[in-house]
Order: sequence, then structure tokens, then C-alpha cells
Amino acid sequence: MIVIARRYGQLGNRLFLYAHLMAAARHYGVDLLNPCFAEYANLFPSTQNDLWCRYSPHSAIAAETTSQSHRPPRQRTRNGLMHSVQAVAKTLNAVGLRHYPFEIIRLKSGEQCDLQGDRFRSAIESGRTLLLQGWMFRSGELLNEQWTQVREFFRLSQADRTKVDATVAAARRECDVLVGVHVRRGDYANFQGGRYFYDDQHYAGWMHQIVEQMPGRRVGFLVCTHEPLNEACYAGLSITRGPGSAICDMYALAETDFMIGPPSTFTAWAAYIGRKPRVELSSCEQTVVVPAAGHHWAA
Repeated sequence: MIVIARRYGQLGNRLFLYAHLMAAARHYGVDLLNPCFAEYANLFPSTQNDLWCRYSPHSAIAAETTSQSHRPPRQRTRNGLMHSVQAVAKTLNAVGLRHYPFEIIRLKSGEQCDLQGDRFRSAIESGRTLLLQGWMFRSGELLNEQWTQVREFFRLSQADRTKVDATVAAARRECDVLVGVHVRRGDYANFQGGRYFYDDQHYAGWMHQIVEQMPGRRVGFLVCTHEPLNEACYAGLSITRGPGSAICDMYALAETDFMIGPPSTFTAWAAYIGRKPRVELSSCEQTVVVPAAGHHWAA
């Protein structure tokens, strides 16, 4: 089996690591355990009742029929398991026990491991439990191939799906084209020196650029953010606010026609799961060009 033995980043980062390795688990026919998904396990019916947040290619996914008779593990228990697994993997790697009874792949910062490459394949074929520490375990090919299974595994709860659908339906009643806008500030004030920290005037300017490129069509915007907005900056634009929670905002963006936002795995996941185009806002001076019809996210 494969065990993700170190956590990285927030929700979007954690989802992409999980999804790439899930695709690899299906490819190689092995089980995947992800105790490092602890903080987000309760967001999905497929993981909420499983302490190890496991995925098995040998069993059918039945997110909506997950037994409700079992009480989900306490968060303290989940966190304890996560920290224990991380400590064990780190210790085994430090003392040199990398090959028995475990196989360990620990990536350095910036290092990437190809999930279809010789290093990973050899570790799987060793037959040992494979402990992984690192974020860049990747195979765009496998991720795209397994999109249906990944999307099914990460289905929302019925309550969250109802919130998403209601928000998107209300937004679409007022427009012909619905554009998602991820206004991310908060931690981006300091990330890379504030490079992707944009004010309301910048976001409104990009939104007006989109409207200008779509004459004769009613353009609406689904704005997802945890930050307060200066409403005056968005005068003349048709805006609907997102559902409010991080997971519902992410999955609401997936239902738009295309989305804009600063570089982030938050919108990257929305684009992947919804197979929708995404325009990254990489600088204040950028001009937004409406994506061509038929274009969608690709790994």
C-alpha cells in the first residue's frame, strides 16, 4: 500500500496530492492511505468515517451510501494519527531504515517524483508499504485518465451540494455567461512579497475587461472570497457572492463557465474537477482574455 506521511499546504494542495496518488493507486492496483488529510476528512462522505482516509481501487465508491451508523473519528484522534505517521516516517528516513519493512520516498523542496517513472514504479514493485513525504508526486497523464473516479471520490455531501446548486442557479438566472472570480487576499499579502495581492479596483477592472469582450451577452460574476469587498468598486457589474465556506466556494467555481483568480490550487482544483477554463492573474498589469470555446483545464 501507499501511505501519505506528511501534510502540505491547505485544502487545494492537499486535494491535488491526494488525487495524483489516487490515480497512481488505481494505475498500480494498490491501496492508498492518507492520514494527513485529517483537517479536511469531514468535508467528504468518502472520508468522513474513515480514520485513515483510505482509497482502494478494489472496492466500489459509495459516498452517498456511507454508513451513518458509525460516528466519525474525533478530530483529536485524526490529528494524533497524522502526527504519529509523520514522525515515524521522518525517523525511519533519518536512521537509514528506508527499505525494510518500509520503502520511503522523501522529496526535497522543489523536487518532483514522476508517478510513472522508474523510481516510483520500483518502490511499488518492492511489495513493501510505501511511505511518501513530499508534495510534488505527480502524473498529469494519470490524473486526467482517472478524472471520473477522482471526481466521484471527492463528491460533496448532499447538504453542501444543495448550497452550491442553489447559489449557482440564482446566479445563472441573471446572466447568459457566468464567470467565477476568486478574490484571494489574506495570506497573499505576504506570499512572495505580496506579488499576487490585488485590491478591489484590480479585480473590478479585470471583470470589466471580460464584459467588454462579450458584447450583447449578459455577463454575471460569482465572486468567492472570505474578504470584505468595497462594493463601490464593482458598480455596474452583476455580482453574486459565493456560498461562503471554502469547500462550497471551490465547488461553486467549478460550475461557472470559466474562472479568474491569482495562482492558487484553490481555483486549479475547481477548474480540474469541473473541467472548466481558468485564467491566472499573474500581475496587476495583466489583460484578461476570455478563453476560447471548448478550452478546459488540463494537467
